[in-house]
Amino acid sequence: MNHIKLFENFINQPLVDLENKLMKYSIPIQYWGTGQAKTSANLLDELDNEECIIKDEGGYLVRYIEFVGIRILYKDKNDVTWLLKEDRQEFKDGRIRRRDMQSSVSEKMKSGENPLVSAVRGIEEELGVKIESSQLRKLRPMYYNGGSQSYPGLKTKYVGHQFTCYLTPEQFVENGYVEVQKDKSTFFKWVKRDN
Repeated sequence: MNHIKLFENFINQPLVDLENKLMKYSIPIQYWGTGQAKTSANLLDELDNEECIIKDEGGYLVRYIEFVGIRILYKDKNDVTWLLKEDRQEFKDGRIRRRDMQSSVSEKMKSGENPLVSAVRGIEEELGVKIESSQLRKLRPMYYNGGSQSYPGLKTKYVGHQFTCYLTPEQFVENGYVEVQKDKSTFFKWVKRDN
């Protein structure tokens, strides 16, 4: 079996099969679902939704993600600029995760998806705000490698597309936004932007 293809099309497979393959590579999944980490079921969802691929690269696993990161801004009537920040994530099991994110909203791209389409979709999914693509301005791409807070022990390589987006007064919610998902809720708040 070609190990590079081992995980690429791992769609609609049983969770136990994924966990067995991860354990064969000594990935410490027994720690997943605790502290800041997500579960192996979350990883299976990412694979099923084509939001990542996992490859064997010389005997160790690497998760590949392409994502968009959007800095959401709002300029009020007093000419003060506000930046939207993720405040926290509250998991259904009671855990709370705080992350210092550079972007207001980060969204994993689907396989073959245009970054602009991903950014519009991400803002709508996470904030419940419909925006026009003309509100987005693309910045430089980002590339980095490392571990994953979500999946400890699984190396991850990231390709990111950065955008900025100014909201209109109709889109602005002073008290922030909440994204509710099946396993957690994510809370966003406004902070004054340092000029």
